[in-house]
Amino acid sequence: MSEEWRIFAAYVVAGGIILSLLFIFVIVTTGFRYAQKIEQRVATHSGSLSSTSQIWSEALVGRLVRCSHVFAFLVFRNCSSRFCRKRASTLGDPDVPLPRLWQAWCLVPVLSMYGVLAVVLLAGIFMQLE
Repeated sequence: MSEEWRIFAAYVVAGGIILSLLFIFVIVTTGFRYAQKIEQRVATHSGSLSSTSQIWSEALVGRLVRCSHVFAFLVFRNCSSRFCRKRASTLGDPDVPLPRLWQAWCLVPVLSMYGVLAVVLLAGIFMQLE
């Protein structure tokens, strides 16, 4: 592999890390506002989302944890398998209608961050090849 490709892969890794940090910032600011709205709407007394919102505060780590629980709920809720629907029901009420905008603000930044991290991992592997 040529040195130019390694340098390009290094730029991809550095840019991907910066872009992932930007997505985390979006998740804990704007995304958290919508995650709170979803928590309030779908939380049940026996569901995990209600206990998560009581345990974790609104500090940085608490916001990340709560957003990740809402993300998991939305992913399980939107899957068609019975297993996923059952997991969504342990987190909250999957039958509550939610606006698509709220779902988008909770799903898109996290999925984008995971996509960028996958590209960063592939570029890191590409840099290691000789």
